[in-house]
Amino acid sequence: MTQVTYVHNDTAYDVSKLSAEGQKAFQLLVAAEQDVRGLEDRVVIAQAAAVALHAKVQEFLTEEAIVTEEVNESEED
Repeated sequence: MTQVTYVHNDTAYDVSKLSAEGQKAFQLLVAAEQDVRGLEDRVVIAQAAAVALHAKVQEFLTEEAIVTEEVNESEED
């Protein structure tokens, strides 16, 4: 079994020697860091999907869909 350590200010601490509450806090820290990595992966995937979807939408752009703004003389006042 490998020793689980927590490093703070260049000092390694044996997690198994922490109080039960300290060990639970460490477990939650590990879970939180895993969540962060998972969410970072989801962001990368979502960004890649957005890029691909922009390209897909652009395939369907037509001259007919162009919006032109007509300036009304009354709007210039």
